[in-house]
Amino acid sequence: MNNIKEMNPVPRKLRDKLLRRSDILEAAIRVFAEKGYHEATMLDIARQAEYAVGTIYLYFKDKQSLYLALIDEKTEGFIRSTESKIDKTQEVLDKIKVLVEEELLYFEENRDFFKIYFSEGGIDNWTIKDKPHISTINKLVKFMDYVAGIMKAGQDKGIIKDDLEPKKAAYLLMSLIKANTLPWFKESQVKEGGLRGQTAAILDIFLRGVSAR
Repeated sequence: MNNIKEMNPVPRKLRDKLLRRSDILEAAIRVFAEKGYHEATMLDIARQAEYAVGTIYLYFKDKQSLYLALIDEKTEGFIRSTESKIDKTQEVLDKIKVLVEEELLYFEENRDFFKIYFSEGGIDNWTIKDKPHISTINKLVKFMDYVAGIMKAGQDKGIIKDDLEPKKAAYLLMSLIKANTLPWFKESQVKEGGLRGQTAAILDIFLRGVSAR
């Protein structure tokens, strides 16, 4: 019996469309990394992707919508990958460790994009005209609720102070990760061990600060 994928293959036109969109986004990352958001042009991106500039405009109305699409895609990719790995662990401390490791790993593997993202201030200090898509904001809010759930589980286990709001603990952890990540993106050379080498230090500082013991 054919499986579902064989019975319902993705139409070729749709596959081609998705491939072109992916090519454009990857080309945009390289161009933004080299020139910065403000200096990059749609023509630069078209040349990098080896498509006619008119093709780029078929997928994105302007540079800003392209960049916002990148943010949304990278946000979704990080959340999907991280939650999947966290859900496979049982102990609260293991979940927190996986969260830190996966975020650092995702930053590391997508360095070119996040270097631009943080240089533009991320979502906290947006310097481009419009705010990110509401869909991206909603994904981040939902993810922080997910992390807060882990913090609450830590409180139930007597690991984390019970007088600390779970969501506040979640934001403290994510802020600590960001604080340790930003200097790394500003360096021209990646240090030995990369971002993942900072996992133990981040966990030590966070857990000692919120420990119930």
